[in-house]
Amino acid sequence: PQKGEKLRFIEMANNNAKITLENRTKEKEDIVLKLKEILNLDKLPRKIESFDISNIAGEHMVAGMCVAKDGVINRNLARRFKIKTVFTQDDPKCLEEVVSRRIKHSVDNPKGAFGTLPDVIFADGGITQIKAIKRAIDKYEVQIPVFGMVKDDKHNTKKLIDDEKNEIELEDN
Repeated sequence: PQKGEKLRFIEMANNNAKITLENRTKEKEDIVLKLKEILNLDKLPRKIESFDISNIAGEHMVAGMCVAKDGVINRNLARRFKIKTVFTQDDPKCLEEVVSRRIKHSVDNPKGAFGTLPDVIFADGGITQIKAIKRAIDKYEVQIPVFGMVKDDKHNTKKLIDDEKNEIELEDN
């Protein structure tokens, strides 16, 4: 429409769409800013990677990696890793292997499939898993904060723990 009431409807729909998009973008920015503050990070956690180990009765071990960019989970960046060097049920050793492989990809080829290094890493587990991931990161002399996700009896994350065993309570699970 070039004029009249129909043009006003189009303009109103356009305006509403812009406002909705701005609100959604603002919500995601607020999440990232709040996470930076809660975790006391030096920079915004624009790229977050989370790792978990899974197995069936100690066999068929795999690791899953989930990625969030700018506060939004990016399913296209998720990866599954087969565990290659650990032959017993040992989550920390599995995490060390997988994170080493993942970090190596970005160090060797920052424009490759994994892209840039994450700004922060979360692991399903506590201090033992954090230390394993820190060993993997230290091999490449990069600095990435690592936090463990402590679960409740319903497997919801109830708090985070850092590499100095400081616990960070979460408001909403």
